[in-house]
Amino acid sequence: MELNHYLSILWRRKWVLVVTVVSAFVAIAIGHSRMAPVYTATTTLRVATSVIGVQTSAVYTNAELLRNTYVEIATSRPVMDELLARLDSNEVPDIRAEVIPTTELIRITAQSPDPKLAAQASNTLAEILIEQSDQLYMGGSIDSGDVLAVQVEEAKVALDKMRKEYEALIVQTPAAPDQITVTGQLLQEKQRTYESLLRQHEQARYREAIESSMITLVESAIPPTVPTEPRVAFNYTLGALLGLIGGIILAFIFENLDTRLHDTSAIESASNTSLLARLPKTGKGHLILSHNGSTPLAETVRHLAAQIQWMDRESPRRVLLLAGSEPGQGASTAAVNLSMALAEQGQNVVVVDYNLRHPHLHEMLNLPNEHGLSDVLAEGMDLKKAIQKSPAGSLSVLTSGPGLAAPSLAFDSARAEKLINTLRQQFDYILLDAPALTVADVASLAPYTDGLILVVRRSHAQRDAVESAGNFMARFEGKYLGLIVNEAEGRFAQTYI
Repeated sequence: MELNHYLSILWRRKWVLVVTVVSAFVAIAIGHSRMAPVYTATTTLRVATSVIGVQTSAVYTNAELLRNTYVEIATSRPVMDELLARLDSNEVPDIRAEVIPTTELIRITAQSPDPKLAAQASNTLAEILIEQSDQLYMGGSIDSGDVLAVQVEEAKVALDKMRKEYEALIVQTPAAPDQITVTGQLLQEKQRTYESLLRQHEQARYREAIESSMITLVESAIPPTVPTEPRVAFNYTLGALLGLIGGIILAFIFENLDTRLHDTSAIESASNTSLLARLPKTGKGHLILSHNGSTPLAETVRHLAAQIQWMDRESPRRVLLLAGSEPGQGASTAAVNLSMALAEQGQNVVVVDYNLRHPHLHEMLNLPNEHGLSDVLAEGMDLKKAIQKSPAGSLSVLTSGPGLAAPSLAFDSARAEKLINTLRQQFDYILLDAPALTVADVASLAPYTDGLILVVRRSHAQRDAVESAGNFMARFEGKYLGLIVNEAEGRFAQTYI
């Protein structure tokens, strides 16, 4: 039930949602029209590490560090300067480099309003990295392997020289045992130094082999044909979502600020009375019962007429006053339709236009208004001359007549009582179309009636006005029959045109 309540609010405020979403779309469209399209080109490189021997976790760690190093180098100032020098452009496009997770690949991305420039920049940067990979990675530092190679060569020369000296001493005559012993020891020392340097040189070359890399082009960039920005589909989807959320929030804010009553149950609660009838919304051409055939409005009014006659059996309810909680609630239409329904069911009925300030009955029934209630009350005209028959002929009508200088005269207690008593003698039912309850004069008319009916138009009546009208009606204990809701929601709440 609570969910239905929220859904009914959103349906009632659907134009807020529509306007908010449309506004979001318009804002996005304007933003797109002012944005230059951006094209993205991508080049893929492979950074493969040469590995000798067993592959260990250290080797994999080194490879990951190597790829991350190349990513940083790719956007470094020296490389960007070289890229700018090679491009036929005054500025470098937006460049990004990133490692593709769990691979040996690096993705180079270039973005530019010019698709050809984006592809050229991406491919040129890849060429720079491939051409200068060793120099860029080593940064111009001295190769330890080369240093050791020089030392190995020098140690070999020294070793060979010492070996020749040792061999010469051995064949020397006369022999020199002490000198041979010392030279042999020096030879052994030179041999150990040479072997140590040779091992260090081999280890250095091994490390260099592990740390060395080979950059190759996997996929070159081609000039894109579709811009990547603005992201039209994404932006419109996001705009629709945000617009919808914003619209829902605004709908509930407007609902909270709106003092009108939009539910029949809320009207019942505010008026503090029971519901007599829910009259569905209908087109202007079908407001009057005689034009309405067997539509839901007509059937609902006929059911109400039968209900009032049943109530009349238990307690006479011959004089009924219908009044709206405020102007524009449809009390005149309800009075005319209920009168017609009672007349259809064989009752002798008269409907009186007591709304002298804003009379409507003569217009609704297409009757002249030269004479009427004002003549009877002010000039004592005979009722028989003032009362007219409706076009259908089954209903008697006492229109308002020419306006009174002081409309409050129509509510003078003595005059009102005399008029109503006279009508009681001639008709089975007298329906008084009274002004809205915002007019204080209605209070002087109510004591001479048998029943009071409050008419409220859903989605138009203000809460304060309905509550005030309900309190007014409750003052006449035993006469407050109930509530008629115009344009009610529900299974009969349809529009008939």
